[in-house]
Amino acid sequence: MISFYYAKPSLFSRPVWITLIEKGLTFDPIVVNMGGDQFTPEFRALNPFCRIPVLVDNDLTVTESQAILDYLDLQYPQPKLLPESAQAVAKVRQVQMITTNELIPAIGECLMKKPDQQVYAKHRAMTALNIFEGLLEGPYFGGDHLSLADIVAGSLVPVVCDLGFSLDQLPRLQNWLKALMVRPAWQQTQLTDVEKDRFLRSIRVLARLWQKRRHQRAEELLVPNKSTPPTIS
Repeated sequence: MISFYYAKPSLFSRPVWITLIEKGLTFDPIVVNMGGDQFTPEFRALNPFCRIPVLVDNDLTVTESQAILDYLDLQYPQPKLLPESAQAVAKVRQVQMITTNELIPAIGECLMKKPDQQVYAKHRAMTALNIFEGLLEGPYFGGDHLSLADIVAGSLVPVVCDLGFSLDQLPRLQNWLKALMVRPAWQQTQLTDVEKDRFLRSIRVLARLWQKRRHQRAEELLVPNKSTPPTIS
């Protein structure tokens, strides 16, 4: 039995959630309240970095969304979400990495609304979107069939649009997103307007909470209780 630890607004959880649905897998969805549940001993036993998502499949625990996606595609290969050709795989991986390394940080910088970061964040986001437009030669990034690239980028591009970015000058990307948004997996995992508004407002609070908790954790590791030997965790 697969257990999937996630939070609905999480930008990293949704691609895994969509993949589970697209593959028709039965799983137990376990919501993690990111207001503090990620720091509990029970969750830290699953992921010491206190991050979601986490996937547990029988005796195997997998953290990091990209690793989870690869595991699911190899362990449950129907339908296959990685193409066969080297060229197509390279394109899929390129889209995945640009989404993770460029688009997600740009979204975070836009949401934090720090004036000194806004210009670069917007440039970063538009550069990624323009690259995606150039890579789309068919209905999907991997060719004629849905791939992990479509799932990863297709989870984040709608967030970029919600932040005010337009796809009007990117017709291929616009048509690609419209096709994804009507798929059942996207419909089932979509935030409601109320959830979306709550997420956008809470992201700053969560960022401050994470920063505070990380400082506390660093102090615990650097100044351990004198009555107990220091440990690494």
